[in-house]
Amino acid sequence: MDSRAMRDDHAARLLGQGPAKRLEMPLLASVAGLAHGFTASGSDPAAVVREAVGRDLPLRTLKQVHGAAVRRAGGSDRAATLPPPEGDALITAEAGLALGVWVADCVPILVCDPRTRALAAVHAGWRGTTARVLDAAVGALGAAFGSRPADLIVALGPAIGPCCFEVGDEVVERLLEADPGAAACVLGGRRRRIDLPSANRRQALAAGVRPERVAAAGLCTVCRADLLESYRRQRGAGGRMAGLIAWRS
Repeated sequence: MDSRAMRDDHAARLLGQGPAKRLEMPLLASVAGLAHGFTASGSDPAAVVREAVGRDLPLRTLKQVHGAAVRRAGGSDRAATLPPPEGDALITAEAGLALGVWVADCVPILVCDPRTRALAAVHAGWRGTTARVLDAAVGALGAAFGSRPADLIVALGPAIGPCCFEVGDEVVERLLEADPGAAACVLGGRRRRIDLPSANRRQALAAGVRPERVAAAGLCTVCRADLLESYRRQRGAGGRMAGLIAWRS
């Protein structure tokens, strides 16, 4: 699955070396002036931003709590000195700063509106997915910046895949309570498994994003020990990766 995804024109491609190594999505890379990346094992988020943007930018992040709260990022000097706010989605329409979310199996989601220049970085684990955090982010972009769902581009980064995300009945029940149609994202077997990226793709489409404007990296964090960090594979002893997005100017 992973090797095919790396060859897919719509999936992730590996760029850079050393601390600037990152995965890029062609769908977002096609937007003029937009920089983005999903860091890999050993990458430094600041170096990735510098390489992708061409200069250093302040990085705004969140204290992630596995919910659906959306926060708006600003570029003021005061904002840079404050602790990150609690939340799982960060939005802005300002140039001159980068948005980032931290992951190590959860789905990092980057959203761009080329029309209004609004951006979002979203952290969607199974709890955030059942809380409909991506749907909340799409709604917040519309309320704050006038973004229309049909104009948005949504990229789902590397995450634990359906091959490896075994879950208990409670998780399945909560997913189906939030979206009964997500039964298509639940796989059978000795233990049930969830296709978390597909569940978030469903959420994007339900919010009004056009199918051709949603792309997934197609890389499983558990399977790709050569490239990616995984909380489950490393039993909490590994590092984290970042999903990053910014305007170059």
